[in-house]
Amino acid sequence: MKRLLFLGLGSALVFTMGGIGTAQADNGPHRSSAVAESQTNAPITAGAGRCASCHRAHTAKAEKLLKEAQPGLCYTCHGAGAPGSSTDVFNGNDGGTGALRGGGFAKAQISSAAATKTTGLIDPVTGRIATSNQTIPALAAGLATTSKHNAGGTAADAGTAWGNGPISATQNLGKSLTLECGSCHDPHGNGNYRILRPVPVDSGVAVTAGVKIPDAATKAYTTANYWLTGDSTSPAGVVGSVAYTNGTSPLGTGTAAPDGYIQNVAAWCTTCHTRYLAPTQSYKTASGDATFMYRHRSDANYKAGAANCITCHVSHGSNAVMSGTSIGLNPGDTAVVGADSRLLRVNNRGTCLMCHNV
Repeated sequence: MKRLLFLGLGSALVFTMGGIGTAQADNGPHRSSAVAESQTNAPITAGAGRCASCHRAHTAKAEKLLKEAQPGLCYTCHGAGAPGSSTDVFNGNDGGTGALRGGGFAKAQISSAAATKTTGLIDPVTGRIATSNQTIPALAAGLATTSKHNAGGTAADAGTAWGNGPISATQNLGKSLTLECGSCHDPHGNGNYRILRPVPVDSGVAVTAGVKIPDAATKAYTTANYWLTGDSTSPAGVVGSVAYTNGTSPLGTGTAAPDGYIQNVAAWCTTCHTRYLAPTQSYKTASGDATFMYRHRSDANYKAGAANCITCHVSHGSNAVMSGTSIGLNPGDTAVVGADSRLLRVNNRGTCLMCHNV
């Protein structure tokens, strides 16, 4: 599959368990505090029965002693109508009408047909997409995805991690990866935002260089507007440790990012899509890479809606459509191929016009 490969911002994966209601993030079986309880010899009353929810000591059917292979095991809580969690990543909703911020695997609830401050895709006054107060409302019912991360976990699901690895003077599109839900999410809980692993499995980044995204105190995984790329429930960004920039002008070390998610998410996505991380002026400054030579800035971390990975893309699936073929080229292709929606938020690269009113 020729698509972006990692689950960036999707909902937390919560596995099946008996006797416990719906759960999110480190609640339920994904409880990082269970480790601390075991290290202090305290009774692990909260997590004592959780192991058997996913594992079997002698009769396991998948590696790591899992009862079932991923993603099937994950869907027993996070599938359509599953009782174990309020986050349905298969259909891209919260089990009701709320649309998950990261979209969904089989259905995405991103409205690619309405993205303005007025009505419809095009502003009736200017004839263009508005560049302020944009909205991409969630649909009442999901649509089939046109692109998604292929996280089936089998060799047939392997795909290219576009841009993975260091700058290369010869063509190197990125290595092939076989993803599953646990490649990006830690099923045992870690205190990170949506239990994202600090370093995705097989990304090639050293564990010591992992990215910390502080978890939200209040779990709010749904949205009514996909253009609102931040998460109002995330803790504030760290003040003083990062030199946030607006273009080439430093904002000062006393300026905090809107939240810890915006502050760190581009760094997290590019632990896999390494060469997609680009600073300001990269549109006119060659990187030295044979394929990813001139690049759109993607590292803005000082405000929601700035040039950041999740400003243009969603993680679990998009229903945006590409109506042509010539715009569907993958890096390294030498012939025109079918158009690919690339996990983008709006039809036909409409995300470009949502910032650049050309």
